[in-house]
Order: sequence, then structure tokens, then C-alpha cells
Amino acid sequence: MRRGSIIKRIPNVLTLTNMMLGLAAVLFLLQENHPQKSLIVPGFILLGGIADFFDGFLARRLNATTQVGKQLDSFADLITFGIASVSFVNYLGNWGHSVPIIASSLLFVAAGAYRLARYNLGDFSDYFMGLPIPGAGIILAAYGMVFYRLGFSEIVTSGVLVLLSGMMVSKKKVVRRV
Repeated sequence: MRRGSIIKRIPNVLTLTNMMLGLAAVLFLLQENHPQKSLIVPGFILLGGIADFFDGFLARRLNATTQVGKQLDSFADLITFGIASVSFVNYLGNWGHSVPIIASSLLFVAAGAYRLARYNLGDFSDYFMGLPIPGAGIILAAYGMVFYRLGFSEIVTSGVLVLLSGMMVSKKKVVRRV
């Protein structure tokens, strides 16, 4: 294998790292009685965000963007920033069968999936349309870390989930790419 071909695979390795960090976060939440769960899980999500930033950055710099990489990135983002972030906040809140939390959590993941699909089908090379799911997932994990210590309610958490969902599916141009 040539050196150039190996280097061009680095973005996909980072994408898979992002995905594995998201899966590790979810699997960690399923473990019984670990005292540092509320710190380790958001750490996995944040590290996934760093891997996600660098996979896109390097893919563009190395001229290694591919359709497979784009799709893989969306799967990874949905796991790490959609499923893992929502799972984390639900774990912290321990709301059981709260209908508002379940409904707004489902909305958050669905909005993230919709935003990723719209991104994959469009040409958004110069800007982002709506809040990218990595941003929404990291905001949600940070919300969980901060407000877990302060005590947070179902109503506020549902509102945060709905607000972030709306921001993800928004058609506003949010951030110019560098």
C-alpha cells in the first residue's frame, strides 16, 4: 500500500473513532454502578467531537473526501451526538417513563437524523444549514453535566431537547466553514 493511499484513509479512521467513542458512551451507561459515569460519558462525547472535527478537516486538506466517508460520518454523528447524548441526559435525569422526556428525546434523534440526511443530499460546502448535530450533542452533554449538579427538571430538559431539535432542522445558515 502506498504512503499517499494510507494517509488518505486517516479521515475514515477518525470517523470510525468517533463512532466507537459514541458506542463506548452508550455501553458505559449500561454498566452497573460506576462512580465516574457522569464524567466519563461526556468525555467520550467530547472526544468524539474532536475526532469529528479532524476527520472533516483532514478529508478536505488531504483531498480525501468520498461519498463513503460522508455517509460513515453521518452514521458516526448520529450515534455519538444523537443517541449517546440523549442517553446520557436520560440516564442523569432518571425520569423513568416520563412522556415529555421520551417524546423530546425521540424528536432530538429524529431531527438529528433528518439534518444529517439533508446535509448528505445537499451541497453545503460553504456553510452549515441549521445547527450541526455534533454541536447539538455536545451542548446537550454539557447541559447534562452542568445541570445534573444543580438539579434539573423534566420541563426544562424537554425544552432544551425541543429547542436543539428545532435548531438542527432550521434552514438558517448558521456557520461559515473555514
